[in-house]
This record gives sequence, C-alpha cells and structure tokens, in this order.
Amino acid sequence: MTFTAQYQQQAREINNMTINKKIIKQIEQTYRRLLPDEFKKYLFAKYKQEPFPYEYSEQDLYANIANDIRTYEAGELDLAVKKSSVLWQEEREYLQGLYAEKCHEVRYLEEYIDKLECIFNKTGFNIPKINAVAERGSY
Repeated sequence: MTFTAQYQQQAREINNMTINKKIIKQIEQTYRRLLPDEFKKYLFAKYKQEPFPYEYSEQDLYANIANDIRTYEAGELDLAVKKSSVLWQEEREYLQGLYAEKCHEVRYLEEYIDKLECIFNKTGFNIPKINAVAERGSY
C-alpha cells in the first residue's frame, strides 16, 4: 500500500468513528481479556454506524463502549439487537418530529414578520427590503 493510500485510509478511520475489529482488539488489550462473542456482536450492531443524528468523537465511542462493558459485567445489559426496520422507524419518527418543530418555527417567524411590518407601516417607515422579500414569497 502506498503512503497516500495509507494516509487516506487513516483519515477515513479518524473521520468515521464507528467500531471495527481494530477497536475491539484495543479494548480487549486495555481490559486484558477477551470479550464474549455475543457481546462483540452487540457492539458491532450498536456502533456500526454513527448514531443518528449525532456523530461519535473517538472519546465518545470509547466512553460509550466502556459504559456498555460495565453494564454487561453487572448483568444489566440487554444484548438484543434492534432490527434495521425498527431503527429506520425510530429515525423516521425523529425526522417527523423535527420537521413539525421547524414548521412551527417558520409559522412563528412569519407571524413575527407580519407584526413588525404592521408596526413599521403604522409608524410610517418604508422598508422596501422586507416588502420585496414578502412579495416574492421567499425568505
């Protein structure tokens, strides 16, 4: 592998903080023991992608995995892996809520603009920029 290819691969690994076999090996070395296969499968399923809508930093990833290890060792971790259809449904519901929230925000801002225009019109201010934008229908 050329130096450029190695550098590009390292850059991808740094920017994409998801779990891989190398990270599992590092964790096993840190804890000085092998992790059970069922727990490894759980980790791969949980951390194979960035958590929507967030991104893991390296510190976040390792902290979350360490927390999972403690929970697993305490016997309190449910190793059941959510199906992708359930994950997609959760993502869809999150996006629907976000969309509704932004629609309400837009409506509030439109009402606020209308109030400001009324105030300006009553006081005799002529603000062509606001009027021109409002006539075009875009903000």
